[in-house]
Amino acid sequence: MNYFKKEFFQTLVILKEYLSDIVIAGGWAPLIYYHYFLSDKERMPLRTKDIDIVIPRTLEIRGNNPIDELLAEAGFKIRFKSLHVDPAVSYEGKIGDFEVEIEFLTHQKGAGEEQVIKVQDGLQAQSLRYISILLDNAVEAIIDDFLFDDGEKLRIKVPSPGSYVFQKGLTFSRRTLEVKKSKDLYYIFDVLSQDLGWTASIASEFARFNVNYSPKWIRRFIREIKENFQDINSKGVGQVLSQRPADHLPHLNEDQFRQYVLSTFQDFIGNIERIIND
Repeated sequence: MNYFKKEFFQTLVILKEYLSDIVIAGGWAPLIYYHYFLSDKERMPLRTKDIDIVIPRTLEIRGNNPIDELLAEAGFKIRFKSLHVDPAVSYEGKIGDFEVEIEFLTHQKGAGEEQVIKVQDGLQAQSLRYISILLDNAVEAIIDDFLFDDGEKLRIKVPSPGSYVFQKGLTFSRRTLEVKKSKDLYYIFDVLSQDLGWTASIASEFARFNVNYSPKWIRRFIREIKENFQDINSKGVGQVLSQRPADHLPHLNEDQFRQYVLSTFQDFIGNIERIIND
């Protein structure tokens, strides 16, 4: 997937006028963390060619073109993903030699069914619970190895690592497909399994989340992780293992990897509980 990194950034260039409004989530966020926050460009985390873009529920038109027109001009087509009156949609197109799919997500108000929201003329986004966490806690990454034609560095927003972990921990159990649950848990593990300073920084964000969001959200996060990571044979451990790339921690055999996954999640939950109870 290293060869698709340039095409990923080229896709974002299409939305240059909106980069200050949108947040890149999904499997691409960890790559940004490793390459541009931790300066480890050798690390290639698990990801796909799908691009999840988080946007506000109302998005002002920048320049002269709404987002759907920019994508249409770049050759992207709408694909309907449901049979509802207002169906969920994605945008599919080709960048270089690669097929790319973009999906827009926004925050769902209340506890009703997932909906599709018109956020801009011609642009619909699927609304999901807890997406506000990613929007509220976005941080800027400067892409120092990709330049615009005028020499300007690409600047994009991603969720803070703590908010990324928090949102995925709240939503993985709501997934209908087991493989998506497994990917969510692997992404959490992959972000948490960095050096101690990085993990401690992520845990410290939860003190702020405990103030800014409902305490029920923190309790749900802790409960979901604890239920899925009780021992080495817990379902969550197996799900993370199922997504393990062949080159991730190759010096660990399967049992050692399982133990490392278990201790990573249990230690992290212990840190969160100490922080929010201080």
